[in-house]
Amino acid sequence: MKQTAQRDWRNDRQSRKTGSSFDYTTALGSLTVALFFYILYHIYPFVSKGLLW
Repeated sequence: MKQTAQRDWRNDRQSRKTGSSFDYTTALGSLTVALFFYILYHIYPFVSKGLLW
């Protein structure tokens, strides 16, 4: 069996991280939640009243 060096992923991620904790995943999650609420409060009432379809 080949001997390989064990890698500590926690230190690698922390070394690349900048001062901001607002990353791509947080932005994508926030955008998804905002889109959900936009559909819920703006588009769904039109659909339920039968104005769009």
